[in-house]
Amino acid sequence: MTNKKSPDPNQDFSNISILTADQIKAEAKKLIEDYCNFFQKNPDEAMAALVEDVCVHSTVLAQLQQAIFVKNGQLQKVIDSQQKVIEKLEDAAKVRTSQISKRLEKLEAYFNRGM
Repeated sequence: MTNKKSPDPNQDFSNISILTADQIKAEAKKLIEDYCNFFQKNPDEAMAALVEDVCVHSTVLAQLQQAIFVKNGQLQKVIDSQQKVIEKLEDAAKVRTSQISKRLEKLEAYFNRGM
C-alpha cells in the first residue's frame, strides 16, 4: 500500500529544465533582494513568507529525493533481471558449445576410424 505522501513512481521528471550555475546565482541574488526589500517594509510578513518558502522547498526536495530513491530501486530491479537473463543465455551458450564440441569429437573419431 502506497503512502499518500509518497511520490508517484511513474512520474516523469524529464521535462524539468536544468539550470546552469549562473542562472541559479542570478535567481538567488534576485530572491535575496526581494526578501531584503520585503523585510524592510514588513518584517513579520516577510519572516512568515520566508519560513513558508523554506518549508515548501524542503518538502519538494524531500519528494524529489524519494522519487530518485524509488527510481533507483526500480532501475536496480531491471538491471538485476537483465543480469539473470544474460547469465541464463551465457549458460545456454556454454551448454550448446559443449554439445557441439562432443558431436565434433564423435565425428572426428568416426572419420579417423574410417580412414
